[in-house]
Amino acid sequence: MAWRKGNRLPVVTEAQASGRTLEIYNEIKSALGLPYVNVVFQVYGGFPVFLDLHWRMLKPVVETRAFFEIGERLRADAFTRMHNYFEIPDLCAQMVDMHFSEGARAELTEVVDLLLYNNPLLLLMVAAQMQAFEGAVGAPNAQREPASPLKFETPPILIDEDAASPTVRKIYEDMKRVFGMPVVHSDYRALARWPDFLQAYWAVLKPTTESPLYHQCLNGSRESAWVLSRELPGPFEQTVSSLEDAGMDEADIASVVRLTMLFSNTLSGTVLNNCLAKIGLEGGNMAHRAKRREETKQTPGTPEPVSATKEPTRAA
Repeated sequence: MAWRKGNRLPVVTEAQASGRTLEIYNEIKSALGLPYVNVVFQVYGGFPVFLDLHWRMLKPVVETRAFFEIGERLRADAFTRMHNYFEIPDLCAQMVDMHFSEGARAELTEVVDLLLYNNPLLLLMVAAQMQAFEGAVGAPNAQREPASPLKFETPPILIDEDAASPTVRKIYEDMKRVFGMPVVHSDYRALARWPDFLQAYWAVLKPTTESPLYHQCLNGSRESAWVLSRELPGPFEQTVSSLEDAGMDEADIASVVRLTMLFSNTLSGTVLNNCLAKIGLEGGNMAHRAKRREETKQTPGTPEPVSATKEPTRAA
């Protein structure tokens, strides 16, 4: 579902937040091990009653080990889809041609790792919220051992549109058109700190996202999130009627449901796109796929099978 032209996302940044909203932001960062609050929660911050109810529902879930283990399975599912279905070049080798320093390469890799850690967890939470609108979600017998999340200390530096170079602004405009969004996702603004890499990455990503196979993978990743969210410790729910009882009006409830559906769609693609960047930085998969074709006598473009949602295996 593309965001309608002219609509504005009701974002409350960390700098703008106060009171209970700021408290929730800090709790989210601590629970997820992140140095910043993702735009999903900043948008929910525009609906403070909903943000409070949403976090009260999911905080006990996020604080469990099971949440992060299921998030890793979702991450591996997306990684396997991209590795097995698409030919991804060696972006690391291209970085040598771009005269990247070792420090810059290490910092870029850290940013990609952060994004690939964060986004599957967000997708899992959004998928759970979508189902919680309609009724109870989660497994009553799931383990509730305390979580020990990774800790990221340094937030990525984002290059906003008004501060970007002409080349990066052109890529931003292309991204907004391709993704059907009025703004550029923060992930790509983080990668824009290395404009040569962003250009090489977008040259691979753009035609990938325009292929029918990519959209099948996107739907598959979203379905995986939907199914895996049912394994979270539960039950928990946050129905439309409960939002009405909490004092939200019909227009705000409709906006929240629509935005959550939008996040479900966009995050499914974002996780896949993060995986493409990670595979490219790890040397790509073209040599691996050529070897597999030779071993199995596959024709070029034939995908390898994707693992089942229950036990996805991360490709190496």
